[in-house]
Amino acid sequence: MISKSKRRLVERLRLRRTREREGLALAEGPRVALEALRAPVEVAWALVGESYGETDAGRRILEASRAKGVQVEPAPDDDVRALCSTDSPQPVLLAVKPPPMEARPLAQGRYLLADGIQTPGNLGALTRSAWGFGLDGVVIGEGTVDPWNPKAVRASAGASFRIPFLRPPEGFPGEPDPAVNLLYADSKSDPVDAVLSGARSARSWVLAVGNEGRGVSAAIRRRGRGLAVPLAPGVGSLNAAAAGSILLYVLTNANSAEAGLAAHSDS
Repeated sequence: MISKSKRRLVERLRLRRTREREGLALAEGPRVALEALRAPVEVAWALVGESYGETDAGRRILEASRAKGVQVEPAPDDDVRALCSTDSPQPVLLAVKPPPMEARPLAQGRYLLADGIQTPGNLGALTRSAWGFGLDGVVIGEGTVDPWNPKAVRASAGASFRIPFLRPPEGFPGEPDPAVNLLYADSKSDPVDAVLSGARSARSWVLAVGNEGRGVSAAIRRRGRGLAVPLAPGVGSLNAAAAGSILLYVLTNANSAEAGLAAHSDS
């Protein structure tokens, strides 16, 4: 049986203040759990349903836990499911110690800046895309939901454990750093194709994606250059996660194409 103290802890970890105080976050489901167990993050403990542990997927969780030296507490499947926040969940739940968020210079590398994103699912989906396209980190801007919100972690499909979350450098973006190539998603700006044909198609950039209602902050608008995803007539905009993911794909592939052309010309 799962102890009352652990049940209460799991419930409290759905609150940001508890996650920050305890230094723990939740990872639900086998896919997210496996990424956490394979990533260089510390896992405090794991709950795995007894019957589920006898399935192929469950055995993979148990093997990865043993390899990482994580204590696994078996419990009835329904007891573990009752602690999960999804509908019809698989009975796997981990408590993970998130690494601290550090600030780093943004002039070199490719970064996603989450600027006031308040929907956990959007942040999680963008984190997944940032990892998928090989970015160097996700910068958590002011007003953005906690990246260790359980819904954000779940929507990331485990990418939260694979790509670093960063704090903005001191004063950024209010104090402009001319070395930072700042771009931002904005449906009313120039199409991304037109921007990439100019000097902005550099290999280092920061793409800011803002709140679905307000967009990015005024400071970012003053400081950066907007990019729009071309849409069919009559379509106003896309979901923030969809638009941001498309722009990340275009930006990273433009960089790859340029690198390939340069290598070909050198040969």
